[in-house]
Amino acid sequence: MIKLLNNTVWIKVLCLLLYIAAVNSSIAQKKEDIKERTGKKYITWMLLQLVPSPTFYQDSDDNSARILFGFKWHITPINISFNPNKYVSPVQSFMIDPVRRFTGSAELFVQPELATVSFKYSNLNIFGLSTGLRAVLPISEKGENFAFSIGGKYTYRKNFSEDKNTYYGIEAGLYFFGGLMGFQYTQNFNTRTNYNFNLYIKYF
Repeated sequence: MIKLLNNTVWIKVLCLLLYIAAVNSSIAQKKEDIKERTGKKYITWMLLQLVPSPTFYQDSDDNSARILFGFKWHITPINISFNPNKYVSPVQSFMIDPVRRFTGSAELFVQPELATVSFKYSNLNIFGLSTGLRAVLPISEKGENFAFSIGGKYTYRKNFSEDKNTYYGIEAGLYFFGGLMGFQYTQNFNTRTNYNFNLYIKYF
């Protein structure tokens, strides 16, 4: 009888150990799956950030003017939501939740720019880099259907004929489809490339 009880105890202990091992294995597998999904999420996001927005730049001098085609990329190092969930921080970096952004926010932005042909009239570099601050405000359905932005920017673009390599500008934008697409217009305080406008494309 004692031997039988001992065997039963050992069987129960063995079953318990097997159960614990199975649970630990399941937890480890779930952690690995979460890590893999997170890695894929960030890799996919980074690849989609490489998709540029088609942009048109003015190229002019005292006698002639034309429109150049090029590209613009949109980077958001810091976004501060005006209406965050009370349990989370109002600040986000780079990967910005579109709901937090388009229900109302302020952000620091960076825009690398590249023209596909030379600025032969204004004699500027085809590459430029803009940075600035903008406010994003909702118009319809808390910004999901329609939102707009207004901001100021500072652009570095080398001028080969003058000492001035930087200029200021004002940017305004309209956004649709949850902020995935829109239009932006920039009025530069520079007579050589007085304005540019672009189709805004950005996956968050």
